Amino acid sequence: MSSTFHILCLSHDPAITITSTGFNRADEAEAAIRDGDIQHSECDLLIARLSGGLIELGCPPTGAQPRTHQHWCWQHRDTEWVDVAWLRILAVARIVRVLPSDFTSSYHFKCWPDVRLQRLRHELDLEALEVQP
Repeated sequence: MSSTFHILCLSHDPAITITSTGFNRADEAEAAIRDGDIQHSECDLLIARLSGGLIELGCPPTGAQPRTHQHWCWQHRDTEWVDVAWLRILAVARIVRVLPSDFTSSYHFKCWPDVRLQRLRHELDLEALEVQP
């Protein structure tokens, strides 16, 4: 089964999908965000990879022209992809506080602060849980 890539806006709570048809390749979605060729170009945006269902989320880099309201990801030059199952584990671990805060705030998790996880609660199937920002 082939994947499609959609762009999510996390400046809304909960996050919304802003591309109705999606892209065939990740680099097409990355270019649309980078070039501002989409709605919500000034917002905090992620790329969702779907193959039957949501399987990965990608955090695009800030780029040379920082947008006003986006999440600032200066840590990476390329889109950082993470498996949805891993984000679910991270969200639950933060809620029940089973991981030390220095672990969940480390470099590898800078793209995934609590506010982003909270806004992704529908995509992550975590509606019943409450992530405290």
